[in-house]
Amino acid sequence: MFDLKHILFCCIMLLAACGGGGGESAGSGIDPRIARIDSYDALNARVLGDQSIGAIGMSITPDGALPATGTAEFEGFATIRVENPDTPLVLYGDANVAIGFDDHSVHGGMDRFFGTNADGAVTDYSGGIVIDGGSVSDGLSLEYGGTLEAAGDTLTLSGTMNGAFFGDPVSAIAAADYEPEGAYNGASIDATVIIVGEGSGAP
Repeated sequence: MFDLKHILFCCIMLLAACGGGGGESAGSGIDPRIARIDSYDALNARVLGDQSIGAIGMSITPDGALPATGTAEFEGFATIRVENPDTPLVLYGDANVAIGFDDHSVHGGMDRFFGTNADGAVTDYSGGIVIDGGSVSDGLSLEYGGTLEAAGDTLTLSGTMNGAFFGDPVSAIAAADYEPEGAYNGASIDATVIIVGEGSGAP
């Protein structure tokens, strides 16, 4: 996991140090995006494991345990790293994927992104990425494409994430694309797209 939580904490401390007196307090002053990262970290540990906290993670679903019929829905997070020449961009967002095992249909999306921009500041991104195809017959693949925007900056990404099902019965998915087609403000970029989702089990 990219350490965006540390960046968020630093930005919050800088804003607090620069803030003037007067005006109403905006709640507790804790950025709600930090709580989202905590939930993403917990999900990542449950599915893929985390040696730092002793979390083992789930085993890959055996081929014979994949359902032949029904639909499963998975919710979780997506994370994107863009190798911007000056300052890498690190983004997090929500993700959902619905898979039909009888007809091998795959659809879903990734949205509500937030993360760093080219200046290293944390910002919210509008727009989203659509998952509009894929395969469940030989592993898991998710075809995606979309555009994210923040303060005049535009990030476009498309490609295919490859991954696996986890649990027996199926209870989670994880997939990644290390060579997506992408552009940041019109310039081609190298990037990584990762998705982790958890469901209620096999259909």
